[in-house]
Amino acid sequence: MTLKTEPTAIQKKILQISKKKFAKNGYQKTSMNEIVKDAGVSKGILFYHFQSKEELFFQVLSGSIDEEFQRIFHILSKKGKKLFKKKENLLNDLRKYYDLTISDTKDFERLWLEGRIESENNLKLRQMMLNKDKEVSRVVFEMLKNTRKDIDILQGYNDKELLEIVKGVIAVMRGLFLEKLSGKDPVEIKNTWVRTIYIIYNSKK
Repeated sequence: MTLKTEPTAIQKKILQISKKKFAKNGYQKTSMNEIVKDAGVSKGILFYHFQSKEELFFQVLSGSIDEEFQRIFHILSKKGKKLFKKKENLLNDLRKYYDLTISDTKDFERLWLEGRIESENNLKLRQMMLNKDKEVSRVVFEMLKNTRKDIDILQGYNDKELLEIVKGVIAVMRGLFLEKLSGKDPVEIKNTWVRTIYIIYNSKK
């Protein structure tokens, strides 16, 4: 089942426990028995709310993605009101944005990577993630479309082309996750991301 409404208290508890388990141990090494034990529920209750391990994992990952966007929006509304207001400040704004929103997202990155690994051999999970990817692309598209109008970047591209650019930006983010999880120099990773996004945003058709 897909959670389309606010989760109940028991669903929240199961999701919270599962998130910790999946992020720490990975998909394969996390058992439903462990989740049942730590959540203090029966298997019947667990499978009543989540039909399978893959469904539970997807709900954890999907919820984490939604939470990540909410976290970013909250941070920007509180600390980033001055970001992305002038094109001449774009490079410094990207550095500040990175420090505010991307520098410390390890658990989220691990969950995302687990999802990618498992979806290679799990068709159901792969379809779930493809659908979520489309949702993420739409959100990022709207964010970038608004920024484009505000500070005059990415000029000359129509909406279809802009969506392709969005997919490229998301691909850069995924590469960033891999770099961070591999233990590479954080400063180098940040500088590479900032420079890459800066070049993309300054491109013209």
